[in-house]
Amino acid sequence: MPDSTEFSNSIIFYGRLSELYRLAKNGKIKTCLQGSHTRHCKFWTAMKVLSGIRNSIVITHGPSGCAFGVKKAYKLTNCRNSGSPYEAVVSTNFDERRIIYGGDKELRSAIIEVERKYSPDIIFVASSCATGIIGDNIDAVAENVRSEVDSKIMTIHCEGFAGEYRSGFDLVFWKITELMDPPTVESRAKLSHSVNIVGGKMGPERTEVATDVKELVRLIEGLGGEVHSVIAGNCSLSELKQAPSVAVNCTLCLDIGYAIGTAMREEYGTPLNSTILPYGIQATERWLEGAAKYLGMEKEAQALMKREYEEIKDEFEEAKRYIVGKTAIVEGHDAIKSLSIAHMLERDFGMRVIIYNFHPWSTEARETSIDYLLETGLDPEILITKGTLAFGKYESMKQTEEELLNFLGELDPQSTVYFGSSLSFPHIPLVDLNAILNRPRFGYRGALRVAKCIKTALEYGFRPRSSLMKRIVFPENAGLSSAQSLTPKLAQDLPDCTVYAGQRSGKCMNS
Repeated sequence: MPDSTEFSNSIIFYGRLSELYRLAKNGKIKTCLQGSHTRHCKFWTAMKVLSGIRNSIVITHGPSGCAFGVKKAYKLTNCRNSGSPYEAVVSTNFDERRIIYGGDKELRSAIIEVERKYSPDIIFVASSCATGIIGDNIDAVAENVRSEVDSKIMTIHCEGFAGEYRSGFDLVFWKITELMDPPTVESRAKLSHSVNIVGGKMGPERTEVATDVKELVRLIEGLGGEVHSVIAGNCSLSELKQAPSVAVNCTLCLDIGYAIGTAMREEYGTPLNSTILPYGIQATERWLEGAAKYLGMEKEAQALMKREYEEIKDEFEEAKRYIVGKTAIVEGHDAIKSLSIAHMLERDFGMRVIIYNFHPWSTEARETSIDYLLETGLDPEILITKGTLAFGKYESMKQTEEELLNFLGELDPQSTVYFGSSLSFPHIPLVDLNAILNRPRFGYRGALRVAKCIKTALEYGFRPRSSLMKRIVFPENAGLSSAQSLTPKLAQDLPDCTVYAGQRSGKCMNS
């Protein structure tokens, strides 16, 4: 690391994850998120899970704008991915009058109208901030109208002010366990070779490409088992009812899947296989071994793992020889992903890993994953600079970019790789697992894809990043460029505040 005074003054923390964890728990380091860093509210994350339940209609009890956001962000995306008919998101369209007098009548009418028009398997009634503040009794309305509709009705108290974003995920995952039937001897026998993948969200996988979840399904089927349901990733009410009878629940995301996995274990006795995201060979094998244990397929698992590794062995080992001993700097703003990638890079590829700008807030929000990682003996280096806590979207602001470049100093581009967004411009090879790498990223095939991608990046490390591209995305004196002038990927990832905007640096787009 450069030892210049200028760079040293920009460091908030440099050390091991375990030390950062200890400081956060003891209140010795700032863990709150500034406004420009905040996540979705509880309402949005609850809707994200609900959108993954097929043939359901969500009634947002509140202003129409809440429904619009959910429709645009989730439901329309689900329909595009699956090719299925659009499932409406309905609003009771609260206005000033309803804020004063309440909206019980409107909610009752909406439930009956949804039943008549759509006949869904289940109607979810979700409270918004407006109805939560005035205390509209959505439970009483749902109970009074229950006998008049054939659809099942479930209320979700997810007003945005009532909890941080993670609580929306946990709330819905806990609630939908109420839709499940207790296992019987017959149902357990029927699903004795089946698993659920839990912790999914936002509906179906894209039909036309190989995805991470599809790769996990392929591996379970290669084992000789079956995937009963992905919860909640395009699952049905019927699948949810039978879900507790499977041999085991396997988490997709350890933190998010842990809520429903724990709830089902406590309520129905369904075993839980809980691991980090299966990036790389070691994490994949731990995930498979956990599933096989409850499926009674340990021998089959060993045979599958041997077979899968043999298929990639020659190419993987060739790439690994090129990678081992190199340094990987991993963007830390997606805490779960950065921890899982760090595990893969160190354990499978033998790289030195530094997670850059892992926000201290994540040490509280992602305790489950951090505990798991530390228990495996992995304790990656963490570098946090002042830009992480400054105003602006820190993963793409000018200050963090300059701090990164100062940290890199004269590092050899033939021995250092940056794992992060294509909107970053370090002078070392960059690997963007979202924009560059074809799926799947999980499993053995995913490990090979990542290894080959790193090798290719290093081989072309002598070529500088495009200065023209940097000027197009971030004009020097004009603030952010128009989203319409960019590709869909770049337009989607435009930062909230200017990055390379010269005198306007740090100011928002609309300022």
